[in-house]
Amino acid sequence: MGATENIEGSGHGSGSDGALALSPVALFKALRPIQWVKNGLVFLPSVFAVDVAWSTDDLGPVPGLLGKLLLVALAFCALSSAVYLFNDLMDREGDRLHPIKRNRPIASGKVSLPIAASVMVVLAAIGLAIMVVVEPMLGLAGVIYSLINVGYSLGIKNIVLLDAFAITSGYIIRASAGALAIDVTPSPWLYATTGAGALFIVLGRRFAEVRLAGDAAEEQRSVLKDYSGPFINQLLMLSAAAAWLSYTLYTVEATNLPDNNTMLFTLPFVTFGLFRYLFLLNNSEQAEAPEQLIIRDLPLVLSIISWVAVSTLVLLLNN
Repeated sequence: MGATENIEGSGHGSGSDGALALSPVALFKALRPIQWVKNGLVFLPSVFAVDVAWSTDDLGPVPGLLGKLLLVALAFCALSSAVYLFNDLMDREGDRLHPIKRNRPIASGKVSLPIAASVMVVLAAIGLAIMVVVEPMLGLAGVIYSLINVGYSLGIKNIVLLDAFAITSGYIIRASAGALAIDVTPSPWLYATTGAGALFIVLGRRFAEVRLAGDAAEEQRSVLKDYSGPFINQLLMLSAAAAWLSYTLYTVEATNLPDNNTMLFTLPFVTFGLFRYLFLLNNSEQAEAPEQLIIRDLPLVLSIISWVAVSTLVLLLNN
């Protein structure tokens, strides 16, 4: 019942917590590396910080800025994997009763409790240490991110709406950490857009879970009973509209973007991406895993690549 649903295969281990069972492949899967793509959000503030990261007058800081952001992204990879291990450790007994979740590395016994706990502590320590080295205040961001996710695993995930906001906060913290790492002050609209877009993705997953689970929704995730019916449809439409509107206003109102409003040329790609994601939520059998939808659906991937290309061109031409 964690942040993602993983199908690990058909094998089912003994489920012993005491034995030092370890399969390197299973341990790697338990880290949920596919989720690391989310940590690319730390680069977002630098992309739109034209006056710093896109300066052609002084290229000296650029390698240093990129290096810092890479370290912060790696730190979040370590922290997020530690959080997933904690979540699976907490849920292991319940997962063993589930026809699919019982195949998760920890629940199946392929990765024992002592090893999972040890790796979790090491990863958390590494992630926080990297953040403190890059920028001491980043350590606070890492602690807040960790505490929110621990709280999510301990019970917030069972509280309607709070579960969605808790997950959304992780996206905003990543973007804030990226700005802090390179000492820039992005437009508040960047955070508004990041939050609205993240909330749309999170609620989209809840929508897909309710759709695919049908009458068994509550059995798969207790909070889904509160999202069933027209409520989740209303939330999804509101979040989609908020994401689209906040991005539109960001391209026009942000002080660190071109004054001639040429960033509006990127709006069609964002609009298509939102609509395509809605289409997939209603039709795809993999809609419960948004990170897989985003990287496996060709039209959606092409819209993202086009958005990056056009954004880069606009910013370079106006720098």
